[in-house]
Amino acid sequence: MRWPNLFLIALSVALPVWAEEPFDYFDNSWGVIGLKDYARGTRITPDNKLMIGASLGTTEQETDKASVQIRFGKDLAPLSRVQTKQLMDGWLPVNLLTAQDGPVRYEFTLWATPLPSAKDWQKAFAWPSEGENFLNWIAVRVVNTGNAACEAKLRFEQAGSYEKPKHPVPSLTAPREFSWTLEPQKPVECFVAIPWEPVEGTDYSHEDAKVWLERAVQYWRGLMADAASIRVPCEKATQAYLAAHVCQLIASDHGELHGGEGFYDEFYIRDGAYQIMEVEEAGLWDAARNAIKPFLTHQAGGALRRRQLDDGRFESQKNQFDANGQALWALWQYAKITADRPWLEQVYPQMRKATDWTMKARRLAPADSPFAGLLPAAVADGESLWEGKNHILGYDFWNLRGLLCTADAARTLGKTDDADLLLKEATAYREAIDKAWQQTGVPHFPPSWEKAGTHWGNTETLWPTPIFPSNDSRVTALMKEVRENHLGGFVEGTIRWTDGKIEPAIHPYMSAYTTMTSLVRNEDEKVVEEFYWYLLHSTATHGFPEGLFYKRHFAWSNTIPHVTGASNYAILLRHMLIHEQDDELHLLMAIPDWWLDKDNEIKIERAPTHFGPMNLQIRGTAQGVHIEFDPPLRQTPKRIVLHLPQSRPLENPSERVEVVVRANQANRLDFPGVVSRYRAR
Repeated sequence: MRWPNLFLIALSVALPVWAEEPFDYFDNSWGVIGLKDYARGTRITPDNKLMIGASLGTTEQETDKASVQIRFGKDLAPLSRVQTKQLMDGWLPVNLLTAQDGPVRYEFTLWATPLPSAKDWQKAFAWPSEGENFLNWIAVRVVNTGNAACEAKLRFEQAGSYEKPKHPVPSLTAPREFSWTLEPQKPVECFVAIPWEPVEGTDYSHEDAKVWLERAVQYWRGLMADAASIRVPCEKATQAYLAAHVCQLIASDHGELHGGEGFYDEFYIRDGAYQIMEVEEAGLWDAARNAIKPFLTHQAGGALRRRQLDDGRFESQKNQFDANGQALWALWQYAKITADRPWLEQVYPQMRKATDWTMKARRLAPADSPFAGLLPAAVADGESLWEGKNHILGYDFWNLRGLLCTADAARTLGKTDDADLLLKEATAYREAIDKAWQQTGVPHFPPSWEKAGTHWGNTETLWPTPIFPSNDSRVTALMKEVRENHLGGFVEGTIRWTDGKIEPAIHPYMSAYTTMTSLVRNEDEKVVEEFYWYLLHSTATHGFPEGLFYKRHFAWSNTIPHVTGASNYAILLRHMLIHEQDDELHLLMAIPDWWLDKDNEIKIERAPTHFGPMNLQIRGTAQGVHIEFDPPLRQTPKRIVLHLPQSRPLENPSERVEVVVRANQANRLDFPGVVSRYRAR
């Protein structure tokens, strides 16, 4: 293996000011630096090694095979889990670390840029326009905080075993060690520049790290300045929302939304449907336009191939049927939020073909079968049913949702015959679901019609679009089952998930589907409580996991930052504030009461909705709240509903906005509070 070349020189870099280290839930807290839409990014291990130019494994032993180790201090101790990663401004993809050795403080700044050789570096920040290679920067500021001169050292080395580089350029195969005798309060600064792939004979020693840091910061700030903006009184919530956008864009490869960087690094319709919703609601329109394409086609074997099989079914995970409905919902959602009718006309034939598959597949079972009118048995990884012998409720629910979404698309396009046919089919589908449920003998919707498996797709009943009435007794019973009974009920405000072969685990992003069901049902206090538990299960750099082993605070398979986890967080926050419900627009449907306290402010700008973009500013006053609202103008909602607690009346009523008053929340729900509850368990 040939390693990238490295350069270390003195420079004058204006590095950030470090704050007190924040709470980090995970013992295996990973970070990432990278660029938008590049195929690869650099992961930062829990003990703060940089995984540069290496394919990552799923165990710490595998990741140690190729990494950059940073040592500091007079004894050259390695960075470790003791040092907590943070983000510049709380959300930028610029990782900050600080380490102390006696009176000497070491401050590290880690970020990524295009190679300085890029002819158009501005364009290269947004896309791999001049190749996939990029530069990893580590800037270090070392300061003696004591009263007498003392020694300081830094060392950069490769961990593990490596082949000798073929070219005689400075590299980490030969450790680089630097030392200073520091006078009090007279800092020294230096940086390391490491390309992802070796660049033969290239010397970056004359580059200005301060310039490249400023360029990176300006690029990301500029990108978000044109996107939707959501700011709430909870700093952690606001920062995690912005960091979720960045997580999406770094993990995205040439516009194709992937599940992670260095793990799950491919496109899944199941994940991608929620990921593109997050991108759309963030107002990142260039990314959204690119991200919708892989739902229809993808590159395979050097050719452009359709995601849709010959029989009409959409698929990304072999022989799993939920993707068919999820693709239909994703295409429908894109059309609703963009109002792009020509695009909808273009993709509608593919949508209609997918519903034909659903209708045919529903008729495969004999009329006297207990599964008549339902989809065939199939494998299901979410439900941990791998033998293909079970009939999965989530597959039926998603394909029912796909029928309803396609019917709405047909109505939009004036295809009334298609709309009537699909709605009639949806009615028959519901009847088959009702009949099958009656045979289960349980009050709730189980994971499979055979009642086996872990809860997954069966929890997506009212979300992302309702397929049952919000007061359906089976929905109510399912919420009670997963929250109170299943494997002992929720832990740390989160649903349990296990396949019977691993240690007890919880699954935050899958838990969000139950939380969103509560949102649709106007259960605001439950939503806020689970929102903060969701936020608890993140790193100090706002990275979310897939599932986690809560007894040892460990994300399974090192799946941090998990992009669907980040997406579901951002979606949850957005819909707590702005929620489309059929032809109605609901504002502040489920937020903490204290966000509306005197002098607190919620500010939303350029937020896309199904009715067009909107702005909202609501400020707490001594008497209640004051609102400034620019409603969406593309389409007038049937109702615009503002949800407020009894204690916070609206001071400036408007004819355009209907106020619904709810009960005050019994308890203050916030991030410090949930951290305290967690630590007290």
